[in-house]
Amino acid sequence: MSLTVRRLSRVHKIVGLVVGAQLLFWTISGVFFTLFPIETIRGDPWRPTVEHGALEQMEFSVSASDVIAATEHPVEHLELKAFLDQPFWMVTTEAGRQMIDARTAEVRSPLARTEIDRLIERFGDRPNGLGELTVVYMISENPLREYGGPLPAWVVEYEPRKQRIYIDATSGEVHTVRTTRWRIFDVLWRFHIMDITGEDRFDSWWLKLFAFLGLTMVLSGLVLIIDRARKGRLLG
Repeated sequence: MSLTVRRLSRVHKIVGLVVGAQLLFWTISGVFFTLFPIETIRGDPWRPTVEHGALEQMEFSVSASDVIAATEHPVEHLELKAFLDQPFWMVTTEAGRQMIDARTAEVRSPLARTEIDRLIERFGDRPNGLGELTVVYMISENPLREYGGPLPAWVVEYEPRKQRIYIDATSGEVHTVRTTRWRIFDVLWRFHIMDITGEDRFDSWWLKLFAFLGLTMVLSGLVLIIDRARKGRLLG
C-alpha cells in the first residue's frame, strides 16, 4: 500500500468514527420521530375547542366604521368575532392587535384573569390527558422556546411534568399545547439538524461541517475501493 493510500485510509477511519457517532444519533432521533404521530407531538388530542356562541344571534352597537374612526393607527384587518357569548372587534394595525367590545367600544385586551377562568371552564374533557390543572399565569416577555407565539399570553399549567396550554391574551385563542413528548422531540430535533442555537436553522456551521466530513468519508472510501479493486484485493 502506497504512503498516500495509507494516509487516506487513516483519514477515512478517523472521519468515520466522528461521522459514525453523529449518524448513530441521527438514527436514534429518527426512530423517535417515527414512533409518535406528529399530531400527538403538537398536542392536538389535548387542544380544547371552545364554543363561544353564535355571532349572528348577538347584538352590537359599535360598527366597523366606528372602530376604524377611533383607532389611532391605520387599520390593516378588522374582524367581528364571538368570545364567551359576546361580540368583539379584533383590530389589527401596524402597532399590533386589540380586542374591542362591540357593545361598549371598550378595549378588552389583554384579557383579564377572570375572563381566562371563564374560558378554561369551557375547555371540556380534552385537556384531561395533561394531568391536573395547578396554576394559571401570564407571560409578557422572554417566553419559553416551547411557546414562540404572540405576547402577552396566558399559561394554563398542568401537573405532573408541567404540561401547558398557551392562550393568546389578545384574542383569547388557544395558541399552543406543549407536553413532555413535545419537549423530547424538540431536543432531539435540535440535535438532529445540529442547530444548538434553537433557531431551527438548516444552515448552521455544525451541519455544514458534518456534511463536509460525511462527503469526505464517502469520497475517501470510493478511492480506497478503487485502489483495492485495481490491485485485485476488493474481496480480500
